[in-house]
Amino acid sequence: MIAVPAGRENVCSALTKRIDAWSTGSGGVVVISAEPGMGKTTLLDWMESKLASDHPGVVVRVDCRPPIGAINTSAIQPLQPFGAAIEKLYLQSGQAARKRLAVNIGMSVLASIPIAGDLFYAVKAISQDVNEYKRETAAMQEKKRSAVAECVTTLRTIAEKSPFILLVDEAQWSDSQSVEVIRQLVNTLGSTPLLIVWCVSPSMAQRSNLPLSMLLRSDDMRAATINLEPIGQEHVAAVVQQILPTAQIPDTVLKTIFDRSGGNPGIVTEYARFLQGAGHLRPDGTIDEHVFDSIKIDSTDHPATDVILRDITEDDAVLLSLCAAEGQEFTAFLQAALSNTDVLSMIRSLRRLQRTTGLIRSIGTRARYGVKTTAYEFEQSFPYTYFLHRPEYEERKNIHQRIAEILSREYASTQIDELRGQLAAHIAAHGAEAEDNVMVERMLTVMADEAERSGSHDIASYIHSEVLPPYAGLMSSAAVKGVDVKTGEDDAESDGSAYSTGQPLPVVVREISDAIVQGRANEARTAAIRTLETHGGLSRHERVLLTCLAARACVDLGMLDDADTFMRSVASLSDVSPSDHCYMKNVEGAIELARGNSAAASTCFHEAARLAENLPVNVRVMTLGNIILHLRAANDRSVDRYEHTVRRLASVHGWPGVRADLGL
Repeated sequence: MIAVPAGRENVCSALTKRIDAWSTGSGGVVVISAEPGMGKTTLLDWMESKLASDHPGVVVRVDCRPPIGAINTSAIQPLQPFGAAIEKLYLQSGQAARKRLAVNIGMSVLASIPIAGDLFYAVKAISQDVNEYKRETAAMQEKKRSAVAECVTTLRTIAEKSPFILLVDEAQWSDSQSVEVIRQLVNTLGSTPLLIVWCVSPSMAQRSNLPLSMLLRSDDMRAATINLEPIGQEHVAAVVQQILPTAQIPDTVLKTIFDRSGGNPGIVTEYARFLQGAGHLRPDGTIDEHVFDSIKIDSTDHPATDVILRDITEDDAVLLSLCAAEGQEFTAFLQAALSNTDVLSMIRSLRRLQRTTGLIRSIGTRARYGVKTTAYEFEQSFPYTYFLHRPEYEERKNIHQRIAEILSREYASTQIDELRGQLAAHIAAHGAEAEDNVMVERMLTVMADEAERSGSHDIASYIHSEVLPPYAGLMSSAAVKGVDVKTGEDDAESDGSAYSTGQPLPVVVREISDAIVQGRANEARTAAIRTLETHGGLSRHERVLLTCLAARACVDLGMLDDADTFMRSVASLSDVSPSDHCYMKNVEGAIELARGNSAAASTCFHEAARLAENLPVNVRVMTLGNIILHLRAANDRSVDRYEHTVRRLASVHGWPGVRADLGL
């Protein structure tokens, strides 16, 4: 078992008491709050080691990964740490136990948690059962509206059947729904054998995770929080002794280390490794008390790593830069594809780097990006950050573009919607670093669609309002303009030849919607059909949107039976997101209005309006625009208030085209 970390005896005592309470059936939430280097991960290592000997098989440990460039992929993946935890519960138990657990907790609960990764490959039978449940159970749609409640229920149910302790590191990167799960559990696990240890960096949470930062200030969370303070000078020797057990460190050296580290145990550990690695530890265990007087250290916080970085070869530095571009966790599969080599050769290279530098380590076989591969991670954030920023601008842009292209091929080849959502987050992040805004917008739209489908409406709203705007301008504007019930003369001469399926999909969608608005309905219909038939790797959202556009073009052409046929082709899809359902209701309303069925059209538009209440503003404006045209056709005086609302929204968001199309 790992020794108690020096200077953290009181913290370990408090954690031991919580473990003892958990073993008697009383769980809870413990927050470990500290800045980088203060020992959060070391404490989790100690807990994991202690529990492995005292309570084998009960620990589930997951990390929230840091952002890739400008996009925090963890924040846009709903319930990511809990989905990963549920996967690990399956993977660390026997096959029979997995199936038994699936029956015990109920397929409805499993299907409501957005899990992807190892579970879909290691437990194929369960995956198939989940997919069948999603298709066949009408109650699923109601459950999807409360993903947080379902996650809480899942965790409780599993813990009651098989008690466990969940350790979550780097939780400052977690999504808002995971934060809500913690808020609901913090005071309600007194009779449930589930203990959650939630490690956060408060300064990073304040900068990048407002929901978590606000939760940490609440009275309940403050009572559950353990703050890690700097260790005192009297503990420095003990930290050094854990690295150099035979060393005899002079008091002057210990004082210098304390002064330079500020009592941060991570930095103290770096200095101990530096003394050993740089050859300052004599054979008899003594160290010159003036050792720091004549030594220039470029990185005073990471002296041991600094020595390694100065000695590393250019070829190894290039390879580590490619690894860092993938993320703090990286894979043999993707690195082999990036380096144009085979996976076995890449594993040999990474094993050599692990042995000679100690900067990376293998974490075993994982299912990533839809394939099983060996995964690695950087041991510390400092070398990861160093190699991440080492390439020049053009190099970084090219590397991320290649990663996005590799992952896009995996995206196009998979038929698993959950896996597509997982891939979309990484493609968007790497696309942003490559400055490929069209790709970013498409993938973020897929992410928002997946979030809505899993009941994570606040995540979808966060993507639309916070993450997407810097990259938007194509698909979002198409959603405003493309499915309104404006009539016009079609361009009978055109056959849609201006549209190439080689174009990025958001561009094609925008051009189709523009053609409908401008009265070129035949051109729009032909282009939509061609794209549906020939464009590879369409997501469910993209297929629904293109089908709605094709049906809408048919309405303008008077081809109402064809419009019905298009809508029937998507009406049978299971698990359609609220935004897609809203698009469909708008087009169905347009069809009924064209037939003169005012009552049926009103029913469709009111259902669309109900769905649009919790959707992005562009979808609400689209729906309100259709309602305006319907009310005008019926000479309904209530149209004035709808016109006022759309006029205001269009002005606020800078959409003069919407006002022009509606005559506002």
